[in-house]
Amino acid sequence: MSTASTILNRLRRASGFTQRELARRAQMSNASLVAYAKGRQDPGLATLERLAEAAECDLIIEVRPRLSEPEIRTLELHRAIAAKLAANPTDVIASARRNLALMRGNDHEGRSSLYLDAWQALLDGPTHGLIRAMVSTDAAAKEIRQASPFSGILSDAERLDVLMSTDGSRVAAKSGRPIEQVRRELLAKIASASVRLGDAEMVTA
Repeated sequence: MSTASTILNRLRRASGFTQRELARRAQMSNASLVAYAKGRQDPGLATLERLAEAAECDLIIEVRPRLSEPEIRTLELHRAIAAKLAANPTDVIASARRNLALMRGNDHEGRSSLYLDAWQALLDGPTHGLIRAMVSTDAAAKEIRQASPFSGILSDAERLDVLMSTDGSRVAAKSGRPIEQVRRELLAKIASASVRLGDAEMVTA
């Protein structure tokens, strides 16, 4: 399914309108909307904006930098942590502060001080700003996630779920092995202590 047809289907679901009603509100034929929704024709940006207006939705176009495989993994781990932070900010922030203090104590040469200072400012600020930085794809967020103070927030099972959804899916697709086989192999490696659960290479070996 094309990007345009995906957007159109989302607009229709978000609006609650039938396809015919959405076409009427956008002042276009139902046949045209069907062709767009099925990917047979490209509606173009102007038409998508017109349909979004008819659906009483905002069409937001965002440019995001591409992420490397390790950056995708780290982002998804932080998204999972952000969900726990939103549900229980007091405990998660307290744990992050403890981790941050330990990281500062171990950073004898100050190589991570810029990252740690950035996290400190975020932890001292509003929770919504902290969450936004945790899940952002901009360059600054990618940088500070290299020295994250959120170790121990996710359980091993939660980390495994995230890693299987990123590295595990990629390895299964490339190797042709079933995803459950990749999961079993990973669990066996963890059980034998040949890898750590947070090891970046654990599902690619």
